[in-house]
Amino acid sequence: MLKKIRVWDLPTRLFHWLFAIVITGAFITINLDETELHAKFGYAACILVIFRIVWGFVGPEHARFANFVPTLGQLKAFIKHPVHDKLGHNPLGALSVLGLLLVVLVQTSSGLFTDDEISFQGPLSHFVSSEIASWLTGLHEFNSNLIYALVGLHLLAIFYYQKVKKQDLIRPMLTGDKDLSSEDTNTPTALNPSKDHWGVRGLALVILVVIATGFYFLVIKK
Repeated sequence: MLKKIRVWDLPTRLFHWLFAIVITGAFITINLDETELHAKFGYAACILVIFRIVWGFVGPEHARFANFVPTLGQLKAFIKHPVHDKLGHNPLGALSVLGLLLVVLVQTSSGLFTDDEISFQGPLSHFVSSEIASWLTGLHEFNSNLIYALVGLHLLAIFYYQKVKKQDLIRPMLTGDKDLSSEDTNTPTALNPSKDHWGVRGLALVILVVIATGFYFLVIKK
C-alpha cells in the first residue's frame, strides 16, 4: 500500500516553477534583443533567488539547506552506493540546486551593473567605474553559459530518473507529495513530512513581499 507524504511545501514549489519561467523568459528575451524585458525577468530572478536563500534557513524541513546540503562524506557514499533514504533532495540533487542558485545569483547581480554602451545600462552601473562595468558585462555574458549547462544537466537528470530509475521527480514538485510504500514509511526520515499549513505559506508571502519591495526601492526605482 502506498502512503502520501508531503515533501515540498507550496512556497518551495511555486519558487521552483516561477524560477523556471523567469529563466526561460530571460533566455528568450535576450535572444530577441528585448533588453528591457530581459532586465525585468532578471529582476524577478534575483528576487526569487534571494527568497530561496532566506527560505533555505527559515522554511520547512526539506526546504532548509541544513537538511539537504551534503557533507563530502555523504557525497562520496552516495556516489558509491546511490541509495537515498530521505524525502528531499539526494546529495547530487542538492549540489544541482546550490549550483543553480549560485550561478543565477552571479548572473542577476552582475546584470545590475552591466553597460553594453549601446542600448542598456544596469540600474546600478553608475555606482562602478566603466572598467568594472565592462568586466561585469563580460562576466554576465560568460556566466550565462554556465546556466545553460546546469539547466541542461538538471533536465537530463530528471529524464534519467524518470525513464531509467522509474522515479517521478516532476509530480511531487507539482503536488508536493511523494507516494511511499509501507516499507519506506517505516524509516524515521519518511515519517517527517514538511509543514505546509497556511502559517508557513503566509510567512513565505511576507518574506517575498519584503524582498520584492526592498528590491524595487533600492535597485529599480533608484
